[in-house]
Amino acid sequence: MKVLIVGCGWVGTYVVSCLRDEGHRIWATCRTPKKALELDFIGLRSYVVDFDRDDAVGHLNETTFDVVIISIPITHKDAFETVTIRFERLVSFLRNLSFGQLLFFGSVGIYPKVSGVIVEDTFAADELDQKLWTGESMLRSAFSKLNVLRLGGLFGFERTLAKYFVDKVCEIGYQTANFVHVEDIYAIIRLMMEKEVQSKTYNVVCPEHPLKKDVITASAAKYGYGLPASFTATDQTTKMVSPKRLMADLDYSFVYRSPLQF
Repeated sequence: MKVLIVGCGWVGTYVVSCLRDEGHRIWATCRTPKKALELDFIGLRSYVVDFDRDDAVGHLNETTFDVVIISIPITHKDAFETVTIRFERLVSFLRNLSFGQLLFFGSVGIYPKVSGVIVEDTFAADELDQKLWTGESMLRSAFSKLNVLRLGGLFGFERTLAKYFVDKVCEIGYQTANFVHVEDIYAIIRLMMEKEVQSKTYNVVCPEHPLKKDVITASAAKYGYGLPASFTATDQTTKMVSPKRLMADLDYSFVYRSPLQF
C-alpha cells in the first residue's frame, strides 16, 4: 500500500517504520529540514510542511494514497485561533489528495478531568476540551469517513514514565493511568487498515488503569531509574478511559493490557 503520514513525530515514525518493514511505500511530512533528512535516512519519502506557516504548506509530488494518517498535535499552549488556522490549512492540504482511508491521532485529553469510566460518547460536544474538539470536528466535517483514534499517554521503549520524576516530588501519583504503548498503536492501525475501517472514533488506551505511582515504581525498577523524592496525594482523580468499543469492533487484544507491563 501507499501510506502518507502527515506530521511524522515519535509515534508516527515508529508506526510507518513498521509499515515500511512490511513492504508498504511510505511518504511523510514533517516541520523541519533536519527531521526530513532523518526520515530520508530510514527510507521514507519526506517533505517539509508546516501548517502554522502559510508559506510552508506546499504540495506533494504524489497525490494518491491508500491510507493517510494525520498526526498533527494540539497542545495546551496553542491559542484557539492557532488551532483553527492550523486545521484549516491541513484540510486544504488534504483536499488536494486522493485516499481510501483517513486516520487522525486525537487524544484522551479531550475528555474532562473527572472520576469515572469514560467511553467515546460519555460527554456532549460542549463538555469536551474545545481546542481538541475543534481539530476533530473540522476534519470530520471535511471528511465524513474520518477515523479518530483518541490516544492515551504515549509510552514505549526509551519513553518511560519513571525517568521524568527521578528525585522529584510527584503530585500525580494517585491519579489513575490512561496510557498506551506504541506497539499497540501500530497493531491497531494495521488491523484497521486490514479491515478497511471507516468513520469510527476509538479510545486507544490500555484497558487497565493502575495508579501512576505504581507505574512509576514499576518502570523505575525495570529500567534502572531512581524513584521520586516523594508522592503527594494532591490529585486523586480516578479518570478511566475505556477502549472496550475498539476491542469489540476489531476483536483486538492489547499487547500491553496495563502500563505496569511497559
